[in-house]
This record gives sequence, C-alpha cells and structure tokens, in this order.
Amino acid sequence: MERFYGNAQVQETLHQMLKRDRAAHGFLFYGEAGLGKKTLAKRFLAELLCTEAEKPCGVCKSCRMLADGVHPDVRFVEHSGKRGGFSVDTVREVCMDLASPPNEGDAKCYVFGECDHMDTRTQNLLLKAVEEPPTYGYFIFTATSPTALLPTVRSRIVSLAVSPVTEQECRTALEEHGVSPEDAAEAVGVFHGNIGQCLNFLENMPIREVAGLTKSAINSIINKNEYAFLQAVSQLGKERERTALFLSLFDRTIRDAMVWKYDPRAEGIGCDAPGARKLAERLSSSAGQAMHQAVDRTYAAMEANVNLPLALAAFCADCMDG
Repeated sequence: MERFYGNAQVQETLHQMLKRDRAAHGFLFYGEAGLGKKTLAKRFLAELLCTEAEKPCGVCKSCRMLADGVHPDVRFVEHSGKRGGFSVDTVREVCMDLASPPNEGDAKCYVFGECDHMDTRTQNLLLKAVEEPPTYGYFIFTATSPTALLPTVRSRIVSLAVSPVTEQECRTALEEHGVSPEDAAEAVGVFHGNIGQCLNFLENMPIREVAGLTKSAINSIINKNEYAFLQAVSQLGKERERTALFLSLFDRTIRDAMVWKYDPRAEGIGCDAPGARKLAERLSSSAGQAMHQAVDRTYAAMEANVNLPLALAAFCADCMDG
C-alpha cells in the first residue's frame, strides 16, 4: 500500500472512526492538487475493507485486490466532458449499483475524485444516496475546495482538509521515490510541502519552464524592466493550464514578499525565495496588493474566455503600474 505522508491528525481521525465502528458513510477530502487526497482515500478504503486484525495488512485478498485496482466493491467513478465532471448517466448507474449488496465483505465504496467541476444537477441526483445510504454504502469525494460540493451534500458528510507536509517530510518522501537530494531540494524550493507537485516538477519539463518564467517575471519587476516582464509572460502563449500555474506561482511569490516585509522568519510558499526577499525590500504594500488584484482579474478573464494574450498584456501593465 502506497505510503501517505504527514496529516497525522487526519489519519488518526479516520483510524479511530474505523476502530470504533463509527465511520461516516460519506467523506470529502479537500486541498490543493498533489497533496495525496486519492492516496488517503485508498488507505481509508484499505483499512475499511481489510479482513485481518491488523488493518490494513496489505496481504489479504481484499488489500491485494484494492492495490491491483480490481476490487469488485470499489469504484473510482469515471469523469466525462471537457471540464472533467460526472455525467448524469454515470451517477444514475452508481445509484442503481448501490442497491446491490457487496460482492466481498461488508462494504461497497464509490470514489468521486476531483469534484471541482461536479455540476449541481449531478450532485442533487446523488443527494438521496449520500443522505440515506445502505449500511454497506460509502462515498468519498475529493476536491481542491469544500465549496466544490453543495451545502446540502456537505452537511451529510465529513469534510477533512488535507495539508502540505513539512519540507523535511517532503524531501524524505522524494528521496524514497528515488530522487537525488539535490533534485529534491530544487523541487521543494518551488512547491515546498506538496509531494505530488514536487514530483510533477521533476518529471515534467513544461512545469519547470513555467517556474523559470515566474522567476524571470519576478526579476523583471525587481529591475523595473517592463519589456523583460512582457517577454517572459508572452512565452505562456495561449496555453491556459500553463498560465494558471504561472499565476499561482507568481501570486504566492508576491505573497511571500509582502509577508516578509513584516516577518522575515515566516515560512514561504512561493517559487522564488531570493526574488521575494528582494521584493520585500523594494515593493510597497499597496503595490503588492495591486499585483494580487491583477492576478485575480486575469483569472476572471480566463474564466470569461477573454483572449488570453490580451489578458496577459493587461496583467503585465497592471503589475508594472503598481
């Protein structure tokens, strides 16, 4: 069974629920991408379904089937559509399947992963099943924010926040994945305690390129070089995923600069600590706030399908004016 790092309190809460036979029949694990929400769901299911005294044992039939992805009573519900939601037909099928008792053991489980684009109609179809499941029925949802689910759904399940691990825990996890100490340190410098994002950074050159562009943009602000700033941002082109990552990394680095103006010992969350330190010395609080607002406006423009290069040009102008 894949190890889940950190979040000791969350793990202990789930363990005690199962140990006392008081587990809720619905959970929402929420937090940013890369924190291991799916891994946590699998570990919970392994303990729930394990047939041995020490749970999860990792060797019983149930644990082996779950690890191999072939457990007949566990379904990772399929996404559909461009936004990665769940179709009405799929949810109706889940509700019909729930009426049949488990094939193995005493539980039947459905995992709805990455529910940030789960629409209202789909959630309302699920509401009765979540509200009054059979004794063997369990639902697990994962999302970046608890607001991904309707209040009516959230009120019937247990919501648990999944947090980043410490940077030392992250370095340890990366090295256990075969990453060199040097590469681990580089990745942690960008994504800190987010193990999944650190692994993506090391394995995907486009993510490394976006981190590099973010550092170039920060350096351009430090040097008050508007042309260099625009040149760095223009390399994002029309790629929305890369742009969203850039905006997130940029915003976090500006946040670090603003925090370090008043508390230099605070923990950073951005991708360019040296750049943020320099900005902390040179950037006014109002300028930092203006840049954060420029990020928000660019996100809104992306949601409204505004021409991306034009939105980024406006973003550059707003940042340099600040």
